[in-house]
Amino acid sequence: METSIAEPQELTAVSVKGAIWLAVGFGLLKYVLATLGQITIQHAGYGIFRDELYFLVCGRHLAWGYVDQPPIIPLVVRISELLFGLRSLALFRTIASLGGAAEVALTGLLAWRMGASRWAQALAMTGILLAPMVVGMDATFSTSLFEPVFWMTVALALMELARLAGGGMRSGRAVGWWWVLLGVTAGMGLENKWNEFFFLVCVLAALVTTKQRKLLASPWFPIGFALIVLLILPNLLWEMHHHWATLELLHNDQIDNKNVHVGPLAFVLNQMLVFGPLMAPLWIGGILWLLFSRAAQTFRFLGVTYVLYLPLMMILHAKGYYLAAIYPLYFAAGAAAWDLLFRKAWLRRGLTPVYVAMDVVVIAILLPITLPVLRPANILAYQQRLHLAPPKMENGATSPLPQYYADMLDWRHKADLLAAAWQSLPAAERAQAAIYAVNYGDASAVNVYRPDVPQAISGHQNYFLWGPRGYTGSVMIVFGDSRKELESRFDLVEEFAQDTNPYLEPYERGPIFICRGLHENLQALWPQVKFWY
Repeated sequence: METSIAEPQELTAVSVKGAIWLAVGFGLLKYVLATLGQITIQHAGYGIFRDELYFLVCGRHLAWGYVDQPPIIPLVVRISELLFGLRSLALFRTIASLGGAAEVALTGLLAWRMGASRWAQALAMTGILLAPMVVGMDATFSTSLFEPVFWMTVALALMELARLAGGGMRSGRAVGWWWVLLGVTAGMGLENKWNEFFFLVCVLAALVTTKQRKLLASPWFPIGFALIVLLILPNLLWEMHHHWATLELLHNDQIDNKNVHVGPLAFVLNQMLVFGPLMAPLWIGGILWLLFSRAAQTFRFLGVTYVLYLPLMMILHAKGYYLAAIYPLYFAAGAAAWDLLFRKAWLRRGLTPVYVAMDVVVIAILLPITLPVLRPANILAYQQRLHLAPPKMENGATSPLPQYYADMLDWRHKADLLAAAWQSLPAAERAQAAIYAVNYGDASAVNVYRPDVPQAISGHQNYFLWGPRGYTGSVMIVFGDSRKELESRFDLVEEFAQDTNPYLEPYERGPIFICRGLHENLQALWPQVKFWY
């Protein structure tokens, strides 16, 4: 007999085992689908993503921090490169696919802990597995990839602590282990992406404003907090040494109006769309269940967390995907609400497959707009036929393709063009010629795909800190700057080739220049090329 969500009972060891196996099964399904997706993406002509190229180069310069990120993703990408190479996207992104699988499995475990039935757990995991935002984010390495794993592990630890406190177990080995897990996971999450700081602040505020504030009185709380500080300390020291570079970068993003800002209503509607329009009632119901259901009193603070986190992201003009890591929690809560709404087991077993089937149909229609599974010309035709296109996240002119797709095209060709320009020089000039790109994507493409030429330099993001590598600027191969600007700085500027791929971002199309006679030494000029944006 299934446990009623309105009358929670202590779960048995058998139910724990069943929940784990169900979560593992859905995790494996997610991994298989992600791998098939990678094979399809590569077959459609797409390659490594712009940011992944940059992560690869950062991973070859391992440090405790970078201008635009903490150290975990470059380290993971470096490991992936060493283990799997770059020829197969499916192999190279194996760890990314496993991260997505872990997110799905954790959603099921969270639903189980909230008391959801097996059918409801399966519904929650299906919702996350098919959510367009999650499908797209799990397809490449990014600092957002492992966020849900860290955040949901923190949430699971707090749920266990709240449950133990509710049962009168305020101390003991179990409580200590959960606080240690929370501290380690939260600290590692901050070493992955600083966005978790806002999540943790909202969780703390939610605990303080609910009955679960008693968790903070635990003698283990300072230990958990100390673990967080200890784990993030290396990155904090790096930031201090580099004059808080990340804060400068974030400041530049704000004042330069880089990102598209939308109103509160449009922001919320976008959240409903990108997590599957048919699944919005599930996670919204989960938030309401956490906030108002008597059965959810123990976990009320998780509902309050969303009420705090959503407006905070709006105030900070965050991109929509900055909230992505929090939604598995509410899909899981939605599973508990589903059981409350449909108390009869036979009704759940009948409605759940129908709901899932409807969602599968919608997601299948949206798939070419979620993942680059079609060639560029076919993607554009498909978008026009359906009158659908993903919203812009950044201001300025863009590719006819979604930016996410355009940034998976042409990098090897761009690297070959820049390498060919360098190789066209006389031997005496090649010895002193620098390859310079304004954008880290172009510089990283050279450094990843053309190890036979000198490493490219740039002033963009962490490339600025790596410096001009001893070049004087007497001869430079340049991409990403205008001829007019270059002619004001060099004695002689000549065009070598053009990249005219119409599917690229506008700043990725254009001429490659060979420049001679920089008016001042590149070493002295270097502070002026700083481009943190």
